This record gives sequence, C-alpha cells and structure tokens, in this order.
Amino acid sequence: MKSLYFLCTFILLSLFMHLTVDWIVPFCETTSSYWFLSNERKINSNAKILVLGDSQIVTGVTPQLIAEMEGVTTDEVLYLPKPSQQPEGILLESLEVLQKVPKLKKVYVNLSPLNTSKNSVTDANRQLFLSFGSFSLDTITHPLLRKAYFSNVTDLSWKIIIKIFPYFGLSSNINRLVYDPIAQSDVIRRQKEFLYIKESMEKNQGSWVWKFIGDDPTLDVKEEFPQNSSQVLSGKRDLSMLLWFDLIRLWQERGVKVVFLRIPFSPKMEKDILKTKANLVADDFFKKITTEERLKESVAVFDFKSEFLEEYQYFGDLTHLNQKGRDAFAIILKKALFDHTHSSAQGM
Repeated sequence: MKSLYFLCTFILLSLFMHLTVDWIVPFCETTSSYWFLSNERKINSNAKILVLGDSQIVTGVTPQLIAEMEGVTTDEVLYLPKPSQQPEGILLESLEVLQKVPKLKKVYVNLSPLNTSKNSVTDANRQLFLSFGSFSLDTITHPLLRKAYFSNVTDLSWKIIIKIFPYFGLSSNINRLVYDPIAQSDVIRRQKEFLYIKESMEKNQGSWVWKFIGDDPTLDVKEEFPQNSSQVLSGKRDLSMLLWFDLIRLWQERGVKVVFLRIPFSPKMEKDILKTKANLVADDFFKKITTEERLKESVAVFDFKSEFLEEYQYFGDLTHLNQKGRDAFAIILKKALFDHTHSSAQGM
C-alpha cells in the first residue's frame, strides 16, 4: 500500500507541476522565458532557409529580412535561434530539423568568441538545455552531444527528473525570487518581457529586440566594460570546434549551403576583444572553412565585427543591437550578400 501511495503522490505531483508551470515561467529571467516559449515554434516542412544561433541573431536578424534577401516567403524561413545557444544546441536543432524539411537549401548561423570558448554562456546553455531543451535520442547516441550534455549518469538523471517534475528546471529562478531583492524588484519587467516574447513567437517566430517592452533600449555610452574582461573568450573550447566542423560536415552532406555571420558587439566590448585577441579562434575557423577547396562553393562568411565601433546608439546593451542597430545592420547585410552573390556570378 505504501508503494501505491508514493506512486500516486508522484504522479499527482508531476501532473500538478505540468499543469501549473505556465504560471511560474513569467517570473523567470529573460533567457529562461525565451527557451520555454520557443518550444511552441512550429516546423514548416516547406521551409527553404534555416536560421540558427544565439540572442545576437534573435535581436539582429529577422525572418522577414532573410526572406527578402533570399527571395522566398517568410513562411519558407524557419527561424530557430535561442539566447545563450552553443554549437551543441545548433547541432541538435539541425539533426532534428533536417529530416523534417526536405526542401532546405541554406542555413544562416552566427559564430563569435561566445560560442568558440569555454565561458559562463557555455554553462548557462547546458542548464537551459536541461531545464527546457528537447530530450531526443540524438543527445545520447551522438558522441559529441553526449559529451556536451550527458558526460555522466548524474546529468542524464537530472534531465529525466526535470522532465517528470518541471519545477526543478525553474529552481534557480524561483530561489532567487525568495532571497534576491534585485530579482524581486524585476518581477514586473519579467512578466512584461514574457508577454513580448510570447507575441514575438506568435508573430515573428521569436525575432525580438532584446529587452524590448515598448521602448527601444539604448546603451549608455558611459556604461563601463571592465578592462580585459573579454580575456576569458580568447581560449579555445576544443569541443566547440569539433561541433562546428561536424555541423559543416552535416550540412554539406545534405547539400545545404551555409552562411556564417559575425554580428557586432557594442563598441567597448569589440575594442576589448580586439585588445585581448579573443577573435583569434573564430578568425582562424573562418579562415579554414573559406580556404578549403571543397567548401568554397557551400560556405560563406560575413564578418561585421568592425562595423559599429563608434555607434553606441545602435546597441541596447553591451552585446545586443537595438531596433536602430537592427535596421542599420539590415542595410549592411543586404549589401554584403548582394555583392557576394554578384561577384560569385561574375566568376562563373
């Protein structure tokens, strides 16, 4: 009887959590809300263009812009970036999507020091995956994904527990609301952001100017970027590089062309990255994939890290473009793609 009692308790507790988790998520921080809501995205089997990446893509590139540049309808653009996304997440999304979109022709993805090095974003991505990511067979059978997400039995067990009891995936958010006055004072803004992200998922596949809740955020020129703090981004995460090369192999095998974007960070951050040489790993990767003969026809790189070194008004914070910056970046990107396409056609 005791076993039956505990079993019924666990089932009821799990059911309660699944039925009420929607009420808790609006109190979570921005990235958690975005990952939770991104699970509502629908995959259009007729999609021809796939967009992947992190919050720089979310805030800097819209499905409408990609559709305009590629001469397709917005419905034919499958837009799946997530904040704090890392190459393991991009590989997982690719494996899940490629078999569902047979007409896919091209992938747009961003690469920067944030997803070539081991840093706090790497750890955040892993926690976000455990809390909200899809639990597919690929995460266990693919050796690189297994290494990234389930390097031990504890990680796998924790993912299973969160799937059964979703509140555990929100524990860090909920705990902060109990003891952190800053988190408590931010509740109203979090709820507003949740609604704006939800609207962006319904209308724009999740394209959203970061932190936008009705007013275009603008970076204060006086905001400090701690000197040499980008030093942590200068190291190479070997697993990330293996994942990026595996992604290229996967896309090439499926006959899909790839466009890599290096979207600019804010001026002070870019200047610090230049000082600490944190671009070297990404630059070396770009050089390798653009000089390999077998990849020349299928891979293109557009590096914009030096575009906005003085334009503080184009940024909402240290890492994200605002609406003004998104509009300015769209003009630059369209011209770069046009010039690339025109020069390629001339060379044929």
